[in-house]
Amino acid sequence: MRVRAVRSGWRQTVRRIGVAGGVLGLVMLCGLVLTPTLSVAQQATRGGTVVWAVHEGMPTFDIHREGSYILAQPVGPLYNGLLTFDVYDDSKIVGDLAERWEVSEDSKRITFTLHKGVKFHDGSPFSCADAKYSLDKLADPKRSYTVFIAILEPVFESATCTNDHTLVLNLKKPSAAILSFLANAHTVMMKAGIAEQFDAKDPKFLIGTGPFKFKSFTSGVEFRAERNPEYWKPGLPHLDGYQAVVMSDLTKIFASFRARQLTMTGIGRHLERPEADILKKDFPDAVVGLGPRAGWDAFVMHVGKPPFNDPRVRQAVALATDREKMIEIAAEGWGVPGGYIGPHTPYGLPPEEIKRYAQFDDDMAKRQAAAKKLLAEAGYAKGVDVEVVLRRGPMYERGALSRQDDLKKVGINLKITQLDTAGLRDRQIKGDFQAYSNLSAVTFDDPDLYYARFVCESAFNYGKYCNPEFDKLFEAQSQTFDIQKRAEITRKMEHVLMKDMPDDRGFYWKSSMGYWNRVKQWPQVQGTTVFNFGKFERVWCQDGKCM
Repeated sequence: MRVRAVRSGWRQTVRRIGVAGGVLGLVMLCGLVLTPTLSVAQQATRGGTVVWAVHEGMPTFDIHREGSYILAQPVGPLYNGLLTFDVYDDSKIVGDLAERWEVSEDSKRITFTLHKGVKFHDGSPFSCADAKYSLDKLADPKRSYTVFIAILEPVFESATCTNDHTLVLNLKKPSAAILSFLANAHTVMMKAGIAEQFDAKDPKFLIGTGPFKFKSFTSGVEFRAERNPEYWKPGLPHLDGYQAVVMSDLTKIFASFRARQLTMTGIGRHLERPEADILKKDFPDAVVGLGPRAGWDAFVMHVGKPPFNDPRVRQAVALATDREKMIEIAAEGWGVPGGYIGPHTPYGLPPEEIKRYAQFDDDMAKRQAAAKKLLAEAGYAKGVDVEVVLRRGPMYERGALSRQDDLKKVGINLKITQLDTAGLRDRQIKGDFQAYSNLSAVTFDDPDLYYARFVCESAFNYGKYCNPEFDKLFEAQSQTFDIQKRAEITRKMEHVLMKDMPDDRGFYWKSSMGYWNRVKQWPQVQGTTVFNFGKFERVWCQDGKCM
């Protein structure tokens, strides 16, 4: 295969935001997924069902419309994207439904050559018309998740087909994030017209091209999928199927895992530090997976409503929040402080720079005194009552209760209202909150996804923060492909946000999970494993038994 090099900016982006060094430096790319070589003794065997827990039932089946892992995990393996992350080396993006692709010299046009012979689960052929439909749907504010709109709206111009197997993506301007966006777990290719043909709560909606196909669903109880026997990638998948079980009680999840009713506590989830110690001590065939997580404890303040329209009140929240205490209470110590972008990425402020900000000072008494002074200056010397809307679940509640205790000490009295995911999202979209608290996350590690929520006109900007200086910096970094130059801009953005405080991030979580060592080819836990875990495509179980 003959290849030509593209501009160096694309090459450097590839090495750090999702494609192997040099891979996107080639205009034409082969779509093979690279995985560890199996020895004869480790030859994959067919059979077995992976069972894991999600803490909540899914609101709909439309993975374009929902941003949570509670949908991405059970539904994601039913689909393919144009591209995908190589889960065994997350520095690479590789082809999925796209056999290869070519980036134009001005980086505003990407031409995808699609695999031939791919069929949907209903037997109909996949073609460029389906890919075009999917991209148009992802770019439509009425049919897509607000986060994806925030990424696509500034750059997406059109998707066109030159024939059944050639898709051209036209961009309004260069985008350093676009290939990572196309590789993430939610950017799947759906059958053309599916959203118009079936309600998103109807299992008939679930027609994909992926390694597994829909088997059964009981609302609030479980989701089951089975091997796609006509999967277009020869020899895959190895598993018979999988089952996602709804369990809201973390104690029950761990008990079920120890009783070998679950293959995994969760995908990158649902294992706490004391539980990991128990596994290491008493269960030698259990594996503890631990790594960074692109998720954080978020306290988002509506800057258009009192009391948070006054930056002094927002600053008081940040000063009064005891981050080390919250990490111990909410995450049993498995967390790290950070700014407005994941500390595991190359874009955030170094720890020594973060420590220069008052809200990271070790002297809590000093911080509390400063917070009380700011509140008094803002007119709240006698305190202020605030409703905070909280996503229901033990992993969210503990952090919120820790913050409630901290803020009460300086005169900010939080009244907590708990809602499920759908209820919280509804109030976010309507702007019906003074503040909300949630475990927020990104589906792939890129500055655009972390920062789009603070752009003035972004659909994802629920807190209505607006700073033209920040918007200019966002625009500049979004079109900068060199990692070091991009990081220089994002660090300026961090300084702006640290001053304005549109939200407060208690800490960044660590991803943690337990699984039985009969599960083979499970990837190392990375920042976005909860989303991009590889669709179980190459996972197999020893002798066809997963636990």
